[in-house]
Amino acid sequence: MTRAIAVAAVTRPGSRMSDDDICGFCGKPGADKYPHPVRWPGEESAGTEFVHAECETEECRRAHALLTEKQRDSFLRNL
Repeated sequence: MTRAIAVAAVTRPGSRMSDDDICGFCGKPGADKYPHPVRWPGEESAGTEFVHAECETEECRRAHALLTEKQRDSFLRNL
């Protein structure tokens, strides 16, 4: 990070440093939400503070599709 960016991030209220909004799923900037705290069994965690809503939805769908109906029901009953 350059000094100009660091200074701008400190001096402009509400500004963000460039690396703060990297999506934990795709690694691209512009992540727009916090990851949901509850995940399906087998659903990967982003491991970052922010994710793209679209990336999280895709990971949720992937994990959901791998479960049987019985596994889904069991997980939901135990929430």
